[in-house]
Amino acid sequence: MPILPSGRRVEFSLDRFHALLRQMDHDKAQALAATLQEPDDLLYVLDAVHFGLADGEPYFADYVAADWRMAAAEWSSADRAALEAWLASDEARYSRAEAIRYIRSLLLERPGRALAFPYATLGDMGHPRAVEGSRLRQ
Repeated sequence: MPILPSGRRVEFSLDRFHALLRQMDHDKAQALAATLQEPDDLLYVLDAVHFGLADGEPYFADYVAADWRMAAAEWSSADRAALEAWLASDEARYSRAEAIRYIRSLLLERPGRALAFPYATLGDMGHPRAVEGSRLRQ
């Protein structure tokens, strides 16, 4: 996740989305997972996480990735350009695509199985190269 030219650190979290999926009726969760097709579809559920300048502690910034421009209106143009470039980068798009594949595999390919949490970045937790996500950020 990027550290912007000003030193601002921004990350994005799927924690609240995972919690929502776990609380939903399974059929509704499956229907929601089915709508996730392209990497940018995930921008609407990725919560922004910022870090306090004084203590470095993470906190939810009360916007999702799709709304970052509005939230960053007062940032420097360099910070806005850096975040825009990062969100559009192959690496970030690949990570979002992997997250979608994981969510879809749990909810659509293995019906009735509870959504595993925390999120694994590669396939299921049984995958030999799976990496657990943090409890706050992905």
